[in-house]
Amino acid sequence: MARDSAADSRGGYLTVFLALSLTIILSLVLTLIEGARLNALRMQTELVTDVAMNSVLAEFHRELQRQYDLFFIDMSYGSGAASRENVEAHLLEYYDKNFEMDGIGFFSDRRDLTKLKVTSLNIENTRMICDDNAQALREQVLAYMSAEPVGEAAGEVLQLISSYDGAGPDLTMWSRIRDETAQALADNELDDPGAAVESFRILPVLNQVFGGTSGLSGNAIAPGGTLSHRVPMRGNMGSPENSHHYGRADTVLFDEYMFEKCSRYGNELDKSQLKYQLEYILFGESSDLGNLEKAAQHLLAVRLALNTAFLFADETRKEEARTLAAVLSTILLSPELTEILAAAILLAWAYVESIYDLKVLFHNGRVPLVKDSSTWKTSIQNILIPAQVQGGESRQSSGQGSGQESGQGSRGLSQGLSYENYLRIFLFLENGNMKNLRLMDMMEADIRRTPGNGAFMIDGCMDAFAMHVTVESGYGYSCEMRREITYN
Repeated sequence: MARDSAADSRGGYLTVFLALSLTIILSLVLTLIEGARLNALRMQTELVTDVAMNSVLAEFHRELQRQYDLFFIDMSYGSGAASRENVEAHLLEYYDKNFEMDGIGFFSDRRDLTKLKVTSLNIENTRMICDDNAQALREQVLAYMSAEPVGEAAGEVLQLISSYDGAGPDLTMWSRIRDETAQALADNELDDPGAAVESFRILPVLNQVFGGTSGLSGNAIAPGGTLSHRVPMRGNMGSPENSHHYGRADTVLFDEYMFEKCSRYGNELDKSQLKYQLEYILFGESSDLGNLEKAAQHLLAVRLALNTAFLFADETRKEEARTLAAVLSTILLSPELTEILAAAILLAWAYVESIYDLKVLFHNGRVPLVKDSSTWKTSIQNILIPAQVQGGESRQSSGQGSGQESGQGSRGLSQGLSYENYLRIFLFLENGNMKNLRLMDMMEADIRRTPGNGAFMIDGCMDAFAMHVTVESGYGYSCEMRREITYN
């Protein structure tokens, strides 16, 4: 009986020990389960956040990527009314679908360990395409161009710019000397010996070069309806984390990108609303004819400056002008006016030569940057009938260029510069921010021509955003998270 009592006593102790142990073990197990639930909540929130944000990035504008190799989210999603709320709605949809567990095999709603639901979602910061002088655009351009072998092309462009700077054209030289000469002629009551050139010069430059404009593009865009004429939508993100470390595209690379993606005279593209897009980026007129006329005027000013400088320094041609001037002054019985008349003749001659140069350039030819006696093409007789200066056949019958020199840069510089070379020089010297805006004008106009994008506004595009989300569990827990994401 004593042994039975002892055994019962030990059994009692064991029962109490097991009860106490089970309580501790059960508490530990429940604590581990709850910890697992909290960790699962956090992990699931992180994973779903990554999925949702990357899913939004995957909604990049397809036409912008197809035509220009850029990745931006149209915050209007085709509606033309860009807003953060649109993106938040898409994010929330991705959260809900990824948190939803109903009907997925064993994981029914009753067995969901987290029961997560978004209670608050806000996009706090965005980086829009126009922010900070189009930094996002220029970063993506650099990322795209970095995959191309552009080193040689960039070197050629810099050689072009160096040659142009070395020539140092004084764009006011011709008009300044002309004004002085015209005043001297008026003071002495003399007729201008270059009167035929003056009557020809009042025509639009395109008419002087082509004889008319019927074969040139007549396309236009709505004046004032472009990004560069409105207040663009801005973000507030500053510079997001850049995992690939791309900087801003420098001037040469950015210009090379525009030459690859944009049309120009001699290389028109069917997709383009304006056929002379590079000329628009330079001069900002609403019509192709307006932009090509401005390009021709600018090109004429450069050629006039360089040709006038050569002509007034070339003794052989100066002597020709003096000889003709001496004949005229003798007829007028005023030999002391020979130098004034000679200057007027030289000015008219420089103008005729410059129009000849433009004809060559606009018909896919090359003209030496600085001429010498062997490359001067017109004679002094051309100032009598300047319209007969020959420079190639007109494009009026087809409206298309006779060829293109895309990517040739300054190759053949010793033989002269092409129209494309001059465009590269002018673009390099153009204000950077204005180039950004006008390039985006052309992107916007082209994309609006594609199905479903009639209301597209490029300043409503973003490439990075930061968000804050609050997620609550059906078990009484919550989780807050801030994340930033960008295509870079």
